[in-house]
Amino acid sequence: MPDVDFQKKFRFWRAWLLPVMVLQLVAWYFGLFWIGADKDQGEVFRIMFVHVPVAWCAFWWIIAAAVFAVIGFVRKSAFETLDQCSHAAIDLGTVFAALALATGSIWGRPTWGVWWDWDPRLTSTLVLFLVCCAYHVLRSFTPDIQARRTSAQIVAIFAAVNVPIVYYSVNIWRSLHQPQTFVKKGGNASADVGMVLLINTIVMLLLSYVIYRVRRSAIDAEERLEAVREGGGFHG
Repeated sequence: MPDVDFQKKFRFWRAWLLPVMVLQLVAWYFGLFWIGADKDQGEVFRIMFVHVPVAWCAFWWIIAAAVFAVIGFVRKSAFETLDQCSHAAIDLGTVFAALALATGSIWGRPTWGVWWDWDPRLTSTLVLFLVCCAYHVLRSFTPDIQARRTSAQIVAIFAAVNVPIVYYSVNIWRSLHQPQTFVKKGGNASADVGMVLLINTIVMLLLSYVIYRVRRSAIDAEERLEAVREGGGFHG
Protein backbone atom coordinates (compact mmCIF):
# COMPACT_ATOMS: atom_id res chain seq x y z
CA MET A 1 0.00 0.00 0.00
CA PRO A 2 2.75 2.58 0.76
CA ASP A 3 4.22 1.97 -2.73
CA VAL A 4 0.78 2.42 -4.32
CA ASP A 5 0.25 5.68 -2.40
CA PHE A 6 3.70 6.86 -3.45
CA GLN A 7 2.98 6.19 -7.12
CA LYS A 8 -0.38 7.96 -6.92
CA LYS A 9 1.21 11.05 -5.38
CA PHE A 10 3.97 11.09 -7.98
CA ARG A 11 1.52 10.79 -10.87
CA PHE A 12 -0.79 13.40 -9.35
CA TRP A 13 1.88 16.07 -9.10
CA ARG A 14 3.47 15.17 -12.43
CA ALA A 15 0.06 15.62 -14.08
CA TRP A 16 -0.03 19.21 -12.73
CA LEU A 17 3.25 20.14 -14.42
CA LEU A 18 1.83 20.81 -17.88
CA PRO A 19 -1.13 23.05 -16.88
CA VAL A 20 1.04 25.09 -14.52
CA MET A 21 3.72 25.45 -17.21
CA VAL A 22 1.05 26.74 -19.59
CA LEU A 23 -0.02 29.21 -16.92
CA GLN A 24 3.60 30.33 -16.62
CA LEU A 25 3.83 30.87 -20.38
CA VAL A 26 0.69 33.05 -20.23
CA ALA A 27 2.21 35.08 -17.38
CA TRP A 28 5.43 35.50 -19.38
CA TYR A 29 3.41 36.67 -22.38
CA PHE A 30 2.06 39.60 -20.37
CA GLY A 31 5.53 40.52 -19.16
CA LEU A 32 7.46 39.97 -22.38
CA PHE A 33 4.93 41.29 -24.93
CA TRP A 34 1.92 43.02 -23.36
CA ILE A 35 3.63 45.53 -21.07
CA GLY A 36 5.07 48.60 -22.79
CA ALA A 37 8.82 49.22 -22.95
CA ASP A 38 10.56 50.99 -20.06
CA LYS A 39 11.41 54.66 -20.70
CA ASP A 40 14.97 54.22 -19.40
CA GLN A 41 15.97 50.64 -20.24
CA GLY A 42 13.74 50.04 -23.25
CA GLU A 43 12.88 46.47 -24.17
CA VAL A 44 15.68 44.88 -22.14
CA PHE A 45 13.83 45.53 -18.87
CA ARG A 46 11.38 42.74 -19.78
CA ILE A 47 13.83 40.15 -18.49
CA MET A 48 12.84 41.43 -15.04
CA PHE A 49 9.67 39.32 -15.34
CA VAL A 50 11.88 36.24 -15.39
CA HIS A 51 14.82 37.38 -13.27
CA VAL A 52 12.90 38.65 -10.25
CA PRO A 53 10.60 35.61 -9.89
CA VAL A 54 13.48 33.11 -10.18
CA ALA A 55 15.47 35.10 -7.61
CA TRP A 56 12.53 35.03 -5.19
CA CYS A 57 12.10 31.29 -5.79
CA ALA A 58 15.78 30.77 -4.99
CA PHE A 59 15.37 32.66 -1.70
CA TRP A 60 12.15 30.83 -0.84
CA TRP A 61 13.42 27.29 -1.43
CA ILE A 62 16.78 27.80 0.24
CA ILE A 63 15.04 29.17 3.34
CA ALA A 64 12.53 26.29 3.15
CA ALA A 65 15.42 23.80 3.05
CA ALA A 66 16.86 25.32 6.22
CA VAL A 67 13.47 25.29 7.97
CA PHE A 68 13.04 21.59 7.16
CA ALA A 69 16.58 20.97 8.43
CA VAL A 70 15.99 22.75 11.74
CA ILE A 71 12.68 20.93 12.32
CA GLY A 72 14.43 17.68 11.45
CA PHE A 73 17.05 18.23 14.13
CA VAL A 74 14.30 18.94 16.67
CA ARG A 75 11.93 16.12 15.61
CA LYS A 76 14.28 13.15 15.44
CA SER A 77 11.42 10.75 14.66
CA ALA A 78 10.76 12.55 11.36
CA PHE A 79 14.38 13.36 10.53
CA GLU A 80 14.58 11.18 7.41
CA THR A 81 11.35 12.52 5.92
CA LEU A 82 12.31 16.12 6.66
CA ASP A 83 15.75 15.48 5.19
CA GLN A 84 14.05 14.48 1.94
CA CYS A 85 11.99 17.68 2.05
CA SER A 86 15.13 19.74 2.65
CA HIS A 87 16.98 17.91 -0.10
CA ALA A 88 14.23 18.58 -2.65
CA ALA A 89 13.98 22.22 -1.57
CA ILE A 90 17.70 22.91 -1.91
CA ASP A 91 17.69 21.20 -5.31
CA LEU A 92 15.22 23.82 -6.46
CA GLY A 93 17.08 26.59 -4.65
CA THR A 94 20.27 25.67 -6.48
CA VAL A 95 18.60 25.67 -9.90
CA PHE A 96 16.83 28.98 -9.28
CA ALA A 97 20.02 30.59 -7.93
CA ALA A 98 21.79 29.55 -11.14
CA LEU A 99 18.92 30.99 -13.20
CA ALA A 100 19.06 34.23 -11.19
CA LEU A 101 22.78 34.55 -11.94
CA ALA A 102 22.25 33.78 -15.63
CA THR A 103 19.32 36.15 -16.15
CA GLY A 104 21.05 38.82 -14.08
CA SER A 105 24.09 38.61 -16.35
CA ILE A 106 21.90 38.83 -19.45
CA TRP A 107 20.20 41.91 -17.98
CA GLY A 108 23.52 43.42 -16.93
CA ARG A 109 25.20 43.18 -20.34
CA PRO A 110 23.12 45.91 -22.07
CA THR A 111 22.58 48.02 -18.93
CA TRP A 112 26.07 47.88 -17.36
CA GLY A 113 28.09 47.03 -20.47
CA VAL A 114 29.53 43.83 -18.96
CA TRP A 115 28.32 40.27 -18.44
CA TRP A 116 29.77 40.13 -14.94
CA ASP A 117 30.96 42.56 -12.28
CA TRP A 118 32.13 41.80 -8.75
CA ASP A 119 29.17 43.79 -7.52
CA PRO A 120 27.96 43.01 -3.96
CA ARG A 121 24.61 41.63 -5.17
CA LEU A 122 26.16 39.45 -7.87
CA THR A 123 29.04 38.30 -5.67
CA SER A 124 26.80 37.42 -2.72
CA THR A 125 24.42 35.54 -5.04
CA LEU A 126 27.38 33.61 -6.44
CA VAL A 127 28.47 32.70 -2.91
CA LEU A 128 24.92 31.53 -2.17
CA PHE A 129 24.95 29.36 -5.30
CA LEU A 130 28.36 27.89 -4.43
CA VAL A 131 27.18 26.98 -0.92
CA CYS A 132 24.24 25.15 -2.52
CA CYS A 133 26.70 23.36 -4.82
CA ALA A 134 28.76 22.41 -1.76
CA TYR A 135 25.61 20.83 -0.32
CA HIS A 136 25.31 18.57 -3.36
CA VAL A 137 29.02 17.70 -3.39
CA LEU A 138 28.87 16.78 0.29
CA ARG A 139 25.73 14.75 -0.26
CA SER A 140 27.22 12.88 -3.23
CA PHE A 141 30.57 11.98 -1.65
CA THR A 142 29.55 11.05 1.91
CA PRO A 143 28.98 7.27 1.91
CA ASP A 144 27.38 6.95 5.34
CA ILE A 145 23.73 7.94 4.96
CA GLN A 146 23.29 9.32 8.50
CA ALA A 147 26.47 11.40 8.30
CA ARG A 148 25.36 12.54 4.85
CA ARG A 149 22.00 13.71 6.12
CA THR A 150 23.37 15.48 9.18
CA SER A 151 26.18 17.31 7.38
CA ALA A 152 23.92 18.26 4.48
CA GLN A 153 21.34 19.75 6.83
CA ILE A 154 24.01 21.90 8.47
CA VAL A 155 25.06 23.22 5.07
CA ALA A 156 21.40 23.92 4.19
CA ILE A 157 21.08 26.08 7.31
CA PHE A 158 24.32 27.89 6.43
CA ALA A 159 23.00 28.55 2.92
CA ALA A 160 19.87 30.20 4.32
CA VAL A 161 22.01 32.52 6.44
CA ASN A 162 23.31 33.97 3.17
CA VAL A 163 19.84 34.87 1.87
CA PRO A 164 19.40 38.11 3.88
CA ILE A 165 22.98 39.06 2.97
CA VAL A 166 22.10 38.78 -0.72
CA TYR A 167 18.81 40.62 -0.28
CA TYR A 168 20.22 43.57 1.67
CA SER A 169 23.55 43.76 -0.18
CA VAL A 170 22.35 46.67 -2.35
CA ASN A 171 21.54 48.65 0.81
CA ILE A 172 24.65 47.74 2.80
CA TRP A 173 27.31 48.25 0.12
CA ARG A 174 27.70 50.51 -2.89
CA SER A 175 26.24 48.54 -5.77
CA LEU A 176 25.63 48.77 -9.49
CA HIS A 177 22.47 46.76 -8.92
CA GLN A 178 19.29 48.76 -8.58
CA PRO A 179 17.62 48.77 -5.13
CA GLN A 180 14.47 46.77 -4.43
CA THR A 181 11.91 48.15 -6.88
CA PHE A 182 8.71 47.50 -4.95
CA VAL A 183 9.75 47.52 -1.31
CA LYS A 184 10.04 51.23 -0.70
CA LYS A 185 6.99 53.45 -0.91
CA GLY A 186 6.95 55.41 -4.13
CA GLY A 187 9.02 52.82 -6.00
CA ASN A 188 9.98 53.38 -9.62
CA ALA A 189 7.58 50.81 -11.14
CA SER A 190 4.13 51.61 -12.51
CA ALA A 191 1.03 49.83 -11.22
CA ASP A 192 0.60 47.62 -14.30
CA VAL A 193 4.26 46.57 -14.24
CA GLY A 194 3.97 45.79 -10.54
CA MET A 195 0.83 43.71 -11.07
CA VAL A 196 2.33 41.68 -13.94
CA LEU A 197 5.51 41.11 -11.96
CA LEU A 198 3.48 39.97 -8.96
CA ILE A 199 1.48 37.56 -11.15
CA ASN A 200 4.70 36.15 -12.65
CA THR A 201 6.19 35.69 -9.20
CA ILE A 202 3.11 33.90 -7.85
CA VAL A 203 2.88 31.62 -10.89
CA MET A 204 6.61 30.86 -10.72
CA LEU A 205 6.28 29.95 -7.05
CA LEU A 206 3.33 27.70 -7.91
CA LEU A 207 5.29 26.01 -10.70
CA SER A 208 8.27 25.56 -8.39
CA TYR A 209 6.02 23.97 -5.77
CA VAL A 210 4.73 21.40 -8.26
CA ILE A 211 8.33 20.65 -9.32
CA TYR A 212 9.25 20.37 -5.64
CA ARG A 213 6.57 17.75 -5.05
CA VAL A 214 7.73 15.75 -8.08
CA ARG A 215 11.36 16.00 -6.97
CA ARG A 216 10.41 15.07 -3.41
CA SER A 217 8.76 11.90 -4.70
CA ALA A 218 11.81 11.10 -6.83
CA ILE A 219 14.14 11.46 -3.82
CA ASP A 220 11.86 9.18 -1.81
CA ALA A 221 12.08 6.56 -4.58
CA GLU A 222 15.87 6.91 -4.79
CA GLU A 223 16.29 6.39 -1.05
CA ARG A 224 13.93 3.42 -1.02
CA LEU A 225 15.98 1.83 -3.79
CA GLU A 226 19.23 2.59 -1.95
CA ALA A 227 17.84 0.98 1.20
CA VAL A 228 16.86 -2.16 -0.73
CA ARG A 229 20.29 -2.40 -2.36
CA GLU A 230 22.01 -2.13 1.01
CA GLY A 231 19.70 -4.75 2.49
CA GLY A 232 18.18 -2.42 5.02
CA GLY A 233 14.80 -0.88 5.57
CA PHE A 234 13.50 2.56 4.88
CA HIS A 235 12.06 4.60 7.71
CA GLY A 236 10.21 7.63 6.35
